[in-house]
Amino acid sequence: MAYREYHDRIGGINHWLFAQEEFRHIISRSFRDQEYTAVINGSGSVKGEQKFPMGYQDVIIPELKRRSDFLREIPALKEIKPDAHKVLTVLVGDKDDPKVAASRSYVGMKNVTTKLSGLSSMMEEFPSTITAAELYDKLEKWNRDSSISILMFQLPFGGKAGHDIDTTALCNRIALHKDGDGLNQTTLGLMSLGADRYYDCCTPSGMVDLASVYLVREKGRRLRPDGIASFAGYEVLVAGRSNIVGEPLFNLLKRFDATALGPLHTRTGTGGKSDRDTQVKVYTELSQRADIIFSCMGFHPYKTHPDTEYFFTAHMLKEGVLIVDASTSFRKDGKKPFGDVDPAARAKACAYTLETGGVGPATVTKLVHQGWRGMLYQNIDKVRKAVQDSKPVVLSTFTRLLASYAGAGEADVKGNAEQLVSRAADKNSHPVHAVDALEAIFPELMK
Repeated sequence: MAYREYHDRIGGINHWLFAQEEFRHIISRSFRDQEYTAVINGSGSVKGEQKFPMGYQDVIIPELKRRSDFLREIPALKEIKPDAHKVLTVLVGDKDDPKVAASRSYVGMKNVTTKLSGLSSMMEEFPSTITAAELYDKLEKWNRDSSISILMFQLPFGGKAGHDIDTTALCNRIALHKDGDGLNQTTLGLMSLGADRYYDCCTPSGMVDLASVYLVREKGRRLRPDGIASFAGYEVLVAGRSNIVGEPLFNLLKRFDATALGPLHTRTGTGGKSDRDTQVKVYTELSQRADIIFSCMGFHPYKTHPDTEYFFTAHMLKEGVLIVDASTSFRKDGKKPFGDVDPAARAKACAYTLETGGVGPATVTKLVHQGWRGMLYQNIDKVRKAVQDSKPVVLSTFTRLLASYAGAGEADVKGNAEQLVSRAADKNSHPVHAVDALEAIFPELMK
């Protein structure tokens, strides 16, 4: 069969990540007094547990710091100072607001992780009395500030601001090259279309990464040139349809050749009516087909099963299903975390995430990684110069990645690789291609 040219994104950090032997993606560990044997490892650590083997966050964040330190060794990039580039989080609400207290804790985790990567972290906090006009004025300044790599609003806002301010309209004013959390609807649209874009939404992107490394390592799936596993041949169910997780995740998976089922939601199978039996029947039929389940329902509003807090129970799952559960909600006593999948159902899965140490750390890691990429976007002319200066390395790397994916000889793909190298260095192409190329060749440059 003739070689078919590839024109999508190529490069990124995942080719390096998936090759790391110390990254033991599937681990055994205890959690909530139960033993689990096939945990998809987002962080590698949970309170009280030994910090080994290394997980997604434990590998990527130190590597970003290593790369930050190495920038000074690349002539075109030596003037970039990572610790002068900030990841900005904006928190709105009063200190006694419980919503803000939870957000502040999350922001604290992001701050620590950001600093570990070599970047700086910055938080702007405002009372709930701040007006939309005041925030728009500040946003204009942040968009123009070249020392800010990415910026995000921590949602929801608390108090009066949470009721009065249209946060969708506000987020749509975030400059696309700084929209590291994927809150601007243009970013969401580009992501769903598979078009060139600066960033992806952090949670769906992290979920796909967690599944990809399992599929590549344990199932022998091909790794695409963009660093994502091929989902071809798998029926993949998305449960949840939020604008920043379920919907973009569903569209992403189609781009990666999955047979996408869903997304499931409150009206699935009802025909507009509250027919509980029909709903449960449709939910079950779809979930029993799925080879992979990406779940992001969140709290449990559906009351699908009268005898359990969970959406997915054992009878709904196919034997050997892969489960990536993004939900961590606190119900009943407000302390115990719940996902969407009943722990008793995990025995049917080949691998799964837990409520703690799975998708959450992957999301934070993606955010910090996108802050690191944001630093490169702020210096895109220097990045393109570094790619041009390293053209033989880029060409060799691209040729290897294309040949591996296509199962072709390097001679067959070299012309295609040359086109993609030229695109990465071209000042008229989208900056994402130059940044992807630089990330792909960093391991070679650092040898």
